[in-house]
This record gives sequence, C-alpha cells and structure tokens, in this order.
Amino acid sequence: MNCDRKVIVSTHDWLYPIYGGGGLRTLKVAEEFKRRGYNVVILAPSKINKIKEIPVYTLPPPTKKRSQVLSAIKFNIRSLRSIIKVSQDADLIFVHNTIAAVAFAILNKFLRKRFILDITDIHAEYLWVGNISIIEKLLRFILLKIEYNIIKSADTVIVVTEIMKQRCIEKGIEEDKIRVICDGAEVDKFSTQKSNGANFNLIHLGIVDKQHGVPLLIRAMRIVLERFPQVHLYIVGDGRDLSDVKSLAKKLQIYQNCIFTGHIEYTKVKEILGRTGIGIIPRPNNLANNLVVTLKLLEYWASGTAVVASRLNGISEIAEDEKDILFFEADNYRDIAAKIEFLLSNSEELARLQRNGREKVRQFDWEKIIPEIVNVSLKLK
Repeated sequence: MNCDRKVIVSTHDWLYPIYGGGGLRTLKVAEEFKRRGYNVVILAPSKINKIKEIPVYTLPPPTKKRSQVLSAIKFNIRSLRSIIKVSQDADLIFVHNTIAAVAFAILNKFLRKRFILDITDIHAEYLWVGNISIIEKLLRFILLKIEYNIIKSADTVIVVTEIMKQRCIEKGIEEDKIRVICDGAEVDKFSTQKSNGANFNLIHLGIVDKQHGVPLLIRAMRIVLERFPQVHLYIVGDGRDLSDVKSLAKKLQIYQNCIFTGHIEYTKVKEILGRTGIGIIPRPNNLANNLVVTLKLLEYWASGTAVVASRLNGISEIAEDEKDILFFEADNYRDIAAKIEFLLSNSEELARLQRNGREKVRQFDWEKIIPEIVNVSLKLK
C-alpha cells in the first residue's frame, strides 16, 4: 500500500456533475490512484467536496462564453491558494489539459514534484479557428508559445494521437517523455438499444463552437430533409456558436426538425444516444482538429450509433473508413448530406457500421485505458 504517498489530480472540467470533456477521464485516473493505495486529492470544479471518498478542493470553472484566455487566467489565480495548500507534501501531480496546468507549471519550479500533463486538446491551436476576442487574436502567437512551454515543463506528457505527439516534438518537447494513450469510453455502461425510429435521428454531441463545424451540419440537414422529411437532428450541448446555429436553422427553415438540448449532465447523454442512429462529427479541416480524436467518436461507437465524420488525421488513426466509420470530405456540407442519405437509404450498411463501431470501441474501454495512464504516470512502463 502507498497511503503515505500523496497524488494531486486536477482539471478545469467539471467532475461533479460530469458534463463530458475530460471530467470522466480525470476522475477515473484519480480513482485508479486511490485503488492502488495512494492518498489522492482532487482540485477541480465540483458541486460536492468528496467524490467516492476522495476529497475535492472545489474550483470555479472557466467559461467559454467570452475570452478563453481571461477565463483561464482567472481559473489559475483562483486555484493558486488551493494548489499551494495541497501540493507541498505531494509526491506526484497529475493535471488534465494545460488550462488547469498554468499555476502548477509555475509553482513546480519551486516545489519540484513529479508533474504529469495529460493532454486531449492543445487549446492555443484553436485560436486560429475559434471565435476569439481581439486580445486573443493579438496574443495568439505568444499564447501558443506559453502553452507549449507548459507542456515542456512536465516530466511526462500523455497525448491522444500520434499526430499530436509529432506536433509536440516539432515544438521542442522531448520525444522520450511523450506517451500516446487514446481517450476512452465506459463501454458496458452504454446500451445499444435504440428506440423506435432512432435510425432516422441524427446527433451532434458536445460543445458548439466554430471549430466544431456545426453550421456545416445544419446546411447538410436542409438537403437531407428534401428526401427524408422525417429526420430529426439532436444538437446536444452549449457553446458560443449555439445562437448562430439556431439562427441558421431558422433561416434555412429546418428549425422544427432540430432539437436543441443545451448543456446537459453526462448521465443524460446515454439516454439521448438511445434515440439516435447516426452521430456526426463535422469538424473543419485545420491543424487543431487534426490533432485530436474527440470523445464523441468513442461514445457514438459505444452506444451503437453509426459515425459520419470529417476525414481528419487524428480520427483516421483509430477509425477505418467504410468499416466502422463513414468519412466525408471535410468542409463539404454536400458530402455530409450524401453520406447521411446513403445510410438512411441502406439499413443493412447502417446496422453494419453500428455493430462494427461497438466492436472497435472495446479497444478503448476505460478499464484498459486508465490503468495504462496511471502506469505511465508512475513510470511502470
């Protein structure tokens, strides 16, 4: 047992309630450290101060409604006192994504603890594509340099794709301290049971910001409805582009076929996936989007939902076209529509993609992924 050894686990994502993102990944890492006998403390946004017997120092979450940079700065300033309080006697610090890592990276120059940085997104790369403030536009080169310097300061860096690893190497991070461990899903907690008519319902799951390409999906939806007027599209999530997406749906006169749920808790996502047969990933083709896998891919697969996605490098590392995914030409809403219509017209192909996706995702079950993350963090492999 290692109960005398202390591990700090931190993220900027909500841990209770979980809204998706890195929350579930981070919480499961904390639970695995505890299972192995470590004294674990969590620093993260949470509405409760203890999760599964692990104490939580609750932090105010950053917001994406305005400036992401100012929000991240506020988050780190507000968390500074808690970090100083709990980190001095820690043996290891595990942080998910760089937004939560700024204060740790600075303090660790003095604390000198083993510092693990777990990255599923490189946030500054999105400043070239997202809806950003004037200040962010002026500072984006500096912010990119800062983010990669934070990554460089970690003792071990965990990334989700090979292309993300190569990007980090290009930016000066030592190759021998980078490990590639993909995202995951709670496979057996997702049901493949679908409600009546589910195969004629589409879903976009997650944040609605410019980098997610949801307007492309709305334009594709208009074409799809000409042949399949019974189709409905679930937009599950919130974001800075949501109001614009709603306006576009009204302008194209398809709003009545769109269901906007807003921000929902993670537990409700599985229920909505049971009402949908085809999950869409319409991310535009840019560097930031090519670096990631995106959690929605794995959750679509786990729920037996067929996936139609942009052909992006990160996704292509784990998905095989026409076997467990149907790729379309990125940024081409007409091709999105064509691929959706193909599946709506071919129930056997749709069922085959759903089955194969469910089979593929077993390689990415959290039960396999999380122990690997902790092993790397502890230098056990």
